[in-house]
Amino acid sequence: MTASNRRPLFWLCGLALAATSLSHQPSALADAPSDEAVIEQRRAAAKSKYQEGAAAYSAGHFKDAVDLFLAADRLAPSAPLSFNIARAYEKLADDAGALRWYRDYLRRNPEASNAATVRPLIAALAESLRKKGVQQLTVITSPPGATLAVDDQAVGVTPWTGELSPGAHHLQLNLRGYADSETNLSLAADQPLDVSVRLEQPQTPASVQAPPLTPTPPPSATPAPEAASHGKKLGVVPWVTLAAGTAALGGALTFELLRRSAESDAKDAQTQLEYQEKLETMQSRQTAARIFLGAGGALLLGGGLMLLLDKGSSSHSTSAGLICLPNGCTAAARGNF
Repeated sequence: MTASNRRPLFWLCGLALAATSLSHQPSALADAPSDEAVIEQRRAAAKSKYQEGAAAYSAGHFKDAVDLFLAADRLAPSAPLSFNIARAYEKLADDAGALRWYRDYLRRNPEASNAATVRPLIAALAESLRKKGVQQLTVITSPPGATLAVDDQAVGVTPWTGELSPGAHHLQLNLRGYADSETNLSLAADQPLDVSVRLEQPQTPASVQAPPLTPTPPPSATPAPEAASHGKKLGVVPWVTLAAGTAALGGALTFELLRRSAESDAKDAQTQLEYQEKLETMQSRQTAARIFLGAGGALLLGGGLMLLLDKGSSSHSTSAGLICLPNGCTAAARGNF
């Protein structure tokens, strides 16, 4: 068969294979895998990662072993994986990493058969951190995934493990849909610490009971007796007014004395110009004296009237005011006293 005859046959075979492969493609409307199938797939993937990690550990590739064990733990968390991760970190001389995962191992399996061996390892690793001036803190929330801030500095999301200086610390937790949470703690220098926080959902506005409405009585045209009596209490205002009036009268007396002095100087003037200046000074002081006299009198009268009003009965109808005419101002009052 020539090459030209073989080409159509090659393309026909290719099309037949493509048609065969397409005919075996799953339908787009096929049922999704069941939950059990998904879990089994994750377990199979986790087992594969674990076996790769064990091989890397045996070969002395401890960093690769840590990464593979962590990948397996994300697929199917288990206490033995925590122990293996801790052992790999220990081989890397990473005290913080080893301490974190040994603690996680006992947290997941408190009744582990080798717990008596693991606890001394935890104590030794904690002592190593103490010598470095830090200690390990783990914060766990229910539910997880809350943003964590330590001493007003964001550090990550929960569950979170890190190293802090011993002493007092302030924790802030925030998770969408839950009320913010804050707590204070004291981290010992020689022992790691676990902090567990249960986040609470905030109270919805619909569940808040509104206070019962109290009927409001219609306004009355006649004020209440207590309100009328309180309105008559003027406090120290009358006394301040009387004091101001007394001061004004003192000012009037002062300017009157100064006026007389200017009048005497005018009589003793030697020239017409000097006489005119002294006369103008006398007139200005006379005007000031009259102003102070009028103001002082009005203030004294007003203060006296306010004292009378303040002491009067609430049933009496009284009024007071200041009447100003072109020649000056004076106080006036009317009513029953």
